[in-house]
Amino acid sequence: MAKLYYRYGTMQSNKSNQIITTHHQYTTQGKQCLAYSTPIDTRSGYRKIKSRIGLELVCEYITDTIYDDVKAIHEKNRVHAVVVDEAQFLSKKDVHRLSDIADDLDIPVICFGLKTDFRNQLFQGSQVLLELADAIDELKTICQFCNKKATLNMRLLDGRPTNVGETIQIGDEEYVPVCRKCYKERLGLD
Repeated sequence: MAKLYYRYGTMQSNKSNQIITTHHQYTTQGKQCLAYSTPIDTRSGYRKIKSRIGLELVCEYITDTIYDDVKAIHEKNRVHAVVVDEAQFLSKKDVHRLSDIADDLDIPVICFGLKTDFRNQLFQGSQVLLELADAIDELKTICQFCNKKATLNMRLLDGRPTNVGETIQIGDEEYVPVCRKCYKERLGLD
């Protein structure tokens, strides 16, 4: 039986590189692996997953018809896996459709994303994945300010930490991975 996987981490925890590597592992063995992302994040360009080290992968966007689309492709030529980037931006319905792909079509679905936003609150997609995933893995990196494991994302506005603003603010350079202690200290939350 196929599983629904959730691999989460902070900013700069190698998520995009891992999704590209996972896709590469399947395709170099001659196995079809479908890559998806959400249309919210266009930092890397239209329908692209791009890692900080320069690797790129062309993908499709998640739509309401994801289950039917994957099923149609699978019926013509077996799909061995589905990988999904920026899974934190998925809706509850999207996650349920992905779980149906794993359950009904017996295709592993491997989702990658952030767990929480810069205010340390769960994204909707992350919450539902944490509730439904068969396997959950944390991708690790170190704090921007010390050598502890980073568990949170901090937003910098003009170089200063902030926890105010819209939940979804697409960016890269203004977000840094931090440990809980540095998060609280830098935001004055002690």
